[in-house]
Amino acid sequence: MKTTFKIVEIINICALTFLLAGAYGIAITGALQVLAAFLFLILFPKNKFIYIYFSLVIFFFLIWDGEFTWLFLLPISLIFFLTFIIYNQKKKL
Repeated sequence: MKTTFKIVEIINICALTFLLAGAYGIAITGALQVLAAFLFLILFPKNKFIYIYFSLVIFFFLIWDGEFTWLFLLPISLIFFLTFIIYNQKKKL
């Protein structure tokens, strides 16, 4: 379990570094963070925050019309929210 959690942390750090790549980086960051979130969900299925995270991701894709508007504040917020979830769980280990 600790090894998989470490992998989740590493994926999250890699995802955060892709933010430096601009618009393309946001897409890569999102994909890596969803992967990290799935692994996190497998490890900690009772964590309520991860369900909120997935709900917000689904909500974003349901209402996104393909344009870059104020709505892109949600994915940026989700980047930091998942980071908070991961490191908050790390304190509990």
